[in-house]
Amino acid sequence: MKYSIFFAGLAVAGLSLASCDEFPPVKYDDPQEERIYTEEDFAGYTFVSIAELKDMYQGTPVEIDSDIMIAGQVISSDQSGNLYRTMYIQDAAGGIELKLGTRNLYNEYKIGQWVYVNCNGLTLGDYRGMVGLGYRSLEDKYETSYIEVPELVNSHVFKGKLDKPIEPRLLEESQLRNEEFLGTYVRIEDLSYGNQIFVLLYYDPNGDREDYEGNCLFLDDDIHAQYGNCGINTWAMSETGFYKYLDEGFGGAVPDEDKGRFVNGMAYSVSQYFKKGSVDVEVRTSGYARFADTKIDQRILAGAHVNFTGILTRYDEKCQFTLIDLNGVEIVSDNSGVDSVTE
Repeated sequence: MKYSIFFAGLAVAGLSLASCDEFPPVKYDDPQEERIYTEEDFAGYTFVSIAELKDMYQGTPVEIDSDIMIAGQVISSDQSGNLYRTMYIQDAAGGIELKLGTRNLYNEYKIGQWVYVNCNGLTLGDYRGMVGLGYRSLEDKYETSYIEVPELVNSHVFKGKLDKPIEPRLLEESQLRNEEFLGTYVRIEDLSYGNQIFVLLYYDPNGDREDYEGNCLFLDDDIHAQYGNCGINTWAMSETGFYKYLDEGFGGAVPDEDKGRFVNGMAYSVSQYFKKGSVDVEVRTSGYARFADTKIDQRILAGAHVNFTGILTRYDEKCQFTLIDLNGVEIVSDNSGVDSVTE
């Protein structure tokens, strides 16, 4: 009986081999090349510059209901994690944030790539002085929201050719608050560390974020004179970094008896202040950035001057700056007397 089963198995195997010889292997269609769009693909649409589009905003959200198109090159990347679900594009006249609502955008949209944006159905809105493009928000406190669904993103944003990346524009002190440069790729030279930070520490991350008095600790201008940068010498704080700083009492800003109020840790965005002449530049870094817990070079903390390359933004009337990654930080003059570089 065992031999019969064995020979039956051989017969089946033989048939299988014969089948492989008799029938050709399955052929699959070659993958389709990704379509590269050009301006000619949007005949009948009205092209406007990014600056002209932003000028449509006059203090209230603008729901665009006509076939308006903008075209620009990608100037940002979320690969380092310092940008989240958002992308900046720029043309010859200006730059703008696109609230695309998806992650890992750097895999789809490369720095230097042209994109064409069908604005019909989107909303122009302001957040603390920055005009961006997204969907109309259902929350009163926001004017725009993210375009959450990939299919909707693909119906508004079309990829063009990969081109030479835009060179950063060198800005002088007098240009740092100019509306025309907001959302664009810029370079700011000869800044010095301000020994000052801004960060909100929430006692309960699940609590009411609007209850600033009872639920938050501001590490800001009010405590600068006494605590300086509160001992925060990293670009931002991950959850692990938060607990480290909490153990140290944030340079004395959080007394030992109050440490227990911070019942949960989280990642915190931090604005490290730098000086460009008389202008304070807040270099704002996400607590979820891959370089959040990277220490600022000791030479910078000790007075060495630095150049920054990245995206110029605004928070109310304050000049903010977003690094794409730490390649945008360059020490240019070292009069600090410090030889070693921070870990």
